[in-house]
Amino acid sequence: MMSRGVIIIALAVALAHAGAAAQSVSVVGKWAVSQSRCDSETIAFEADGAFTSTLDDNQPRAGKYRTGRDRIILLDEQEPDRELALIIIDFSPTRLVAFDETIESDRRLVKCR
Repeated sequence: MMSRGVIIIALAVALAHAGAAAQSVSVVGKWAVSQSRCDSETIAFEADGAFTSTLDDNQPRAGKYRTGRDRIILLDEQEPDRELALIIIDFSPTRLVAFDETIESDRRLVKCR
């Protein structure tokens, strides 16, 4: 039988791990609306916090990003005072569904291979 101390410590470790995991998501990599569009219409997130996007033909974007528990904040270098948010609806290592405030619609993206 486990002692209360061991159970409490195990519970504390599990909660701390869950809290850290909920802090932010890792979106590093290149994402597109389909695998066939991975050469043309993408958003790429770099490990150093930079992003580039060609998802909107008429308005390519580049700048910095940061992630939170349920959103990706884009700081476009053309509009440094304006934060653009991608609100995460569903996320897995190969799929990202987010509400894009700039187009006021969902974006359904797959991770490029």
